[in-house]
Amino acid sequence: MVPYIVDAVELAVSKGLYLPLVYNSGGYDSVETLGLLDGIIDIYMPDMKYSDEKTAEQLSGIKDYPKVNKAAVKEMHRQVSDL
Repeated sequence: MVPYIVDAVELAVSKGLYLPLVYNSGGYDSVETLGLLDGIIDIYMPDMKYSDEKTAEQLSGIKDYPKVNKAAVKEMHRQVSDL
């Protein structure tokens, strides 16, 4: 899905569109996927649902959510820094 977003944004920009781009996600994004968005997204708005593996697994069935989320948020911050 993200590669299609990148293609669409590049096409829109080449046609003169300029808008700040906001990426709102559930926070379970891979660093590799976020790398495709580097330099494209202006503001990231991730969820940070769980900091505990047990709770993440109980409520969402995703035990590694805290680990993946932490890496994703670090990558998002690396890309856009502080507001």
